[in-house]
Parts: sequence; structure tokens; C-alpha cells
Amino acid sequence: MQKKGLTYGFFPGCAYQTAAGYRESVGAVNRHIGIELVELSDWNCCGATSVFSLNQDDALTLTGRLFAMAEAQGHEQILTVCNACYTTLRKAGQMLAESPTDLARVNEGLSQEGLRLSRLLPVRHYLEVLYEDIPAAAWSAARPAYISRVKVAAYYGCQLTRPWADLDHAERPSLLDRFFSRLGFQAVDHSARTVCCGASHALPYEKDCRPMIRRIVEEARRRGAHFISTLCPLCQFNLDSLQKPSDVLPIPVPYFSQLAGLALGISPQKLGFGKLLISAESVIAKVA
Repeated sequence: MQKKGLTYGFFPGCAYQTAAGYRESVGAVNRHIGIELVELSDWNCCGATSVFSLNQDDALTLTGRLFAMAEAQGHEQILTVCNACYTTLRKAGQMLAESPTDLARVNEGLSQEGLRLSRLLPVRHYLEVLYEDIPAAAWSAARPAYISRVKVAAYYGCQLTRPWADLDHAERPSLLDRFFSRLGFQAVDHSARTVCCGASHALPYEKDCRPMIRRIVEEARRRGAHFISTLCPLCQFNLDSLQKPSDVLPIPVPYFSQLAGLALGISPQKLGFGKLLISAESVIAKVA
């Protein structure tokens, strides 16, 4: 049973452990402000968006098992750090809530493990928790002076706000921008917040996806951003690894949790900045 307060049932997803500095920064921020993420034991892949496109029954079974395990382990909500996991779990939860037939079929399969899904827990993104559950004053107590000189272009990707549009505006979201402003950064206004980076297509179709990534990077550069910051492991990887070499310096792509840690006064080394392919520490040193 989880404790009350800032304790959450945590579904890390498959990319979290190897994402460049995500795990380190989330852990450092949590320790600093008192958040406890209780990882679901024996969790499985949610299937992301690809399994739903191949076999809906399998997709609902994968996600249904996660809901059932979170319920069995006494959690009241499921928190994730990945946009694909977030939208996949929300999609599955809505489908299971609206289809007693699908729910019964999923429960039939879960019975082989002694599990039963009777309550669909709410699904939340880590960004939502940091913005909604943590008092604004917590982010300013140890804020370094240089933070106010750093310009950040928030990049949301495709799946945080769409198709739901309840966490934020579907096409013109502002939650991440507002969070950066709360942290003390300069959140720059730009038009590429939800432009697709290519997602998983960026690997097999790199040539086709590079113009999409270039569009995002050039817009951020045009607006004077020191960083492009995102909250999705795949978005971060694409933007960090596929900026085309040119006569201008590439823009570092830290996670929003890494920037949150900087605002708390945590050193870049403890936040996993060294794992970024495009170095951010030289930018920090220059601005500081």
C-alpha cells in the first residue's frame, strides 16, 4: 500500500532506464522535493502505439494487466514519464471503461495470474504532477541566478495533449511553457511545439524525418533558445541525435526534469547532463 501525499504508483516504461539523463534527473528532483515513485512490480511493456495498430485485443491485454497490477498493489493512480505510455494507457482505459465485453475478455486472461481489473485508475504524466502537486514556491528557494537568463523552447511532441485536450490545448499547449516560467527560465514562444519529430520512423526513414527535425530546431534557434526541452524519450533521442551538422552550433535537448533540477540548484552532473549527445554544460557555463 502506498503512503499518502507525494507517493505515486510508477510505470517507467521501456525507454526510461536508457534515456539520456531522464532517470537520473527524475530521481534527483524527487529526492529534493520529497516525491516517492513506487515502481509497479513485474510490469510489462504497454505496447506503445504500435501494438494497437496491429492487434487491439493484445494491446488491451497488455495495458489491462498494468491497470490490474496497479490496483492489486494498492495504488490510487498511475504516473508515467513517457508520452507514448501516457496516451496508450489513457486510450486503453477509455476503451475498457466503454466496453464491458473487452473488459470481461481482459479479465479472463488476467485470471490466469490471479489478477482482476475492477477499477481503472487515473493516469498522470510526471509533468502534471510537478506542476499541479508541488507548490510554486518550492522551485524558487535555491534557484541559481543564471536560470533567469536561460531561454528554453518547450517541445511537447504529438501525444501528450492529443487527442484528449483535457490536460492542455491539443494544438497550442502551454503547460510545459508555464512550468519553465515557474522554474525561472525564459520560455520562448515558437510555432513548433507539437510538430512531429518523426517518432519511431526517424530510425528506418531518417532521410525523410530529418526535415521535420530541422523545422523544429530552426524555429527554436530563430527564437533565440539556448535549449529545446522535451518530456518524451523518443522525441529527445530524435532531436538530440539527428540534428544535421552545419556551420551553426546544434541546440542541446535536455529533459524538462533536468531543467527542473537545475532550478533547484542541483549540479548538472547529478542530473545526467553528461549523457546528452549535444553538450549542454558548455551552454550553462556560458550563460552562468
